[in-house]
This record gives sequence, C-alpha cells and structure tokens, in this order.
Amino acid sequence: MTRDASTIGGEYWRTRPPAPRLRRWVSFYLAFRRVTPVPEVRTVAAVNSIVVIIDLDPPNRRRLTGTSQVTLSPVTGLSSHPLSYERTGTERAIVIELTPLGARALLGLPLREIADTSVGFDDLLGHRARDLTEELQLASDTDDRFRILDRRLSGWLLDEPQLTKALDMSWRHLTVRDEGVRIHDLADRTGLSRQHLSKIFHREVGLPPKIVGRIARCHRAIRLLTGRNPPSLATLANLCGYTDHAHLDRDFRLLIGTTPTALLRPGNTTDLYLGSLISMRPTPPTGTKLELGFPLSWRG
Repeated sequence: MTRDASTIGGEYWRTRPPAPRLRRWVSFYLAFRRVTPVPEVRTVAAVNSIVVIIDLDPPNRRRLTGTSQVTLSPVTGLSSHPLSYERTGTERAIVIELTPLGARALLGLPLREIADTSVGFDDLLGHRARDLTEELQLASDTDDRFRILDRRLSGWLLDEPQLTKALDMSWRHLTVRDEGVRIHDLADRTGLSRQHLSKIFHREVGLPPKIVGRIARCHRAIRLLTGRNPPSLATLANLCGYTDHAHLDRDFRLLIGTTPTALLRPGNTTDLYLGSLISMRPTPPTGTKLELGFPLSWRG
C-alpha cells in the first residue's frame, strides 16, 4: 500500500513497500521533494539498514561531519553515529532502503566497506546506476518510478549471492524484534561461537551485532517517544532496557545526536525517516509518523 502525504510548502513525501517478492531484500521506497530557501543544517541519525538515495536533480548539500565532499546519489551503509550536513534549494530524489541481504546481493561486497560512510551509486554499480537514474528521471510519475524499482531490483537481486542464513537471521532478530536479544543467544541459534558470529557479522553486515542491537533499542525508544501517549522518560528507559534516564540520554546523544527531550523540541533538525519501522509492524502501533515512513520533521 502506498502511503501518501499531500504537498505542503513545496515539500512532498510518498512511501511504498516493494513488491512482495522483494520484501526480504528491500524495506521500502520513498519519493520526496524538499525545499529549503536558506541554508539549513540537518542531522541524520544512526541507522541499521543500507540507504540508497537516487538524486533526480543535482542537490545542493554539504557534509559537516566526516568528509566535506558532496556525493551525488549516495549509498550509505549501516551507521553507528549521526551525520550532519547543510542543504539549501530543492532536493528531489528516490530513496531505497535495503536490508543487509539486499545490499549484499546488489553491491557484491562485504558491507563493512561502506559502513559509517557514503559512496556514490555510480561508483558502486556503474552503468546500471546511470541507466536506472535516467529511467527514473524520465518516468511519468511517482507510481511509475516505484514500478521501475520493482522491475529493476527483481532482475538484480533475486538470483544474486546472499548473506548466509545465520547472518540474515541474526540481523532480523536484532532489528525487527521489540525485545532485546543477547549475542550469546544469537550464537546458540546459529550454531556458531559468539566470537566467530561477531567477527563475520561485522564484516558482512557492517557493524558489530552489539552496536546493531543498541541502535535497534534506540529506534524502539524513538518510536514510543514520538507516538501517541508517550511514556515518561523514566518509564521509557525501563521499557527499552536502559539502566536509567542517564543511560537513555547517553545513547541518544551518541546515536541520534540529541537527547530525548531535545528531539521533540520545536525546530529540532534531527531528520529521522527510519523506514525499517514499516516492516516491524509494531503491536500495538504507536501512531508515530515514522511508522508511515515519513520523517519526524515532516509537517503534514
């Protein structure tokens, strides 16, 4: 089902899950148009998936953390820290959020090579990236672009080499379940030693399983905090497995770049569109915009 938000102030956001045959490989698609009349600094939080942004028009953005180099159509691996950038003008793009299974099949490399960094889509896929970008630019509308993605990705992903079942299952246990998962339990389920599982998970998925679990716990806290009837911060810390409020604050600062209190403050610039929350299908739903695939900053 496509989730659509009306255009407000020149901005447009629309999301859709991929075709059913692709849903182990792809979490969701997002089409957006974002307008910033004056330079604005935004922060993107740590994520547990691989995000491909296909720029339909050349963007005007500049990295403020890490390298200042601007990457056209960036592919960003799993990230363990927030990323800040400055943008201005109009951004128009398509976002594909991939699971590690999908990214490994599409890119054909250990995902540690793109963790905590961004690499150009063209640099990774060459003519395939250029052909897809051109086809998306010439498409008649957003629905047509989503159909193009389904067709192209089906041809590129379904028969390609994959992560091992043990690694795919471990990532899903860590990120899709609301309760915390111990690395020791994951190792028991896969039949691997804890040390060996951690080593190959870090290489093939991009981050150590312990950090992936921390990010997933932080995402769950964000979903509860930004939904209907949010709990107190003390209750939130307890529900999500933090030792206390200070522990909650510390993880938020490290992974999100702000505290829970500041995250909800008007004018906050932490740009959160955690599409993997769609596939979580939380029960009960919390009513947050993030569950619909829209960024927390969306004004609709």
